[in-house]
Amino acid sequence: MRYAPRLISAGSAPAGALVEPLIANPPKSPLGEHELIPQVAWMVERDGTFVHVADSERAQLEVMRGYAELTKLDGELSNETLEDLPGVNFATNGLYAAEIFLDRDHLAAIHEILGFKVYLAAAPRRGRFLVGGMGAGIEGMRRFLDRVRREHDESPASDGISPVTLLVRDAAPAAVVGELHLVALARAAAER
Repeated sequence: MRYAPRLISAGSAPAGALVEPLIANPPKSPLGEHELIPQVAWMVERDGTFVHVADSERAQLEVMRGYAELTKLDGELSNETLEDLPGVNFATNGLYAAEIFLDRDHLAAIHEILGFKVYLAAAPRRGRFLVGGMGAGIEGMRRFLDRVRREHDESPASDGISPVTLLVRDAAPAAVVGELHLVALARAAAER
């Protein structure tokens, strides 16, 4: 059996599909960005095509997770430095690149590579995972957010996942970072 947890746009799964939140009970965002956090939809391969798993199969979830790890090994990943952004930023590309959000070991390794306690990450479209935004101050974070939104908006509708940027802490996505958050951070920095 080939299973795959796929990141999808919030609310885009058909009724009755097995879907999990990427962030359980996310903190509310002033502009409602928390409603744009991707969801995790479980898929199974049938006749060469991945289709949604029914929610009635939730009891099999642990078995699915094991098979999904084998399925994800089929896809190769490549990294690319985002040199047009200030600070340290890179993208991972490949069939299951966006699903790196679901791999705590990979997220922990990124913490080690970047050397920050927190970092920004996003899955603007299928096959694309962006990381960075730190080390260049508020402007670097703002440009990272702009890049994520642009990549999402320019992707084909069938490939778009989410235009929001998430804060990763302790090897897990924790909250949305939006424009109002950056304004608040800039004000706090100016008052010091």
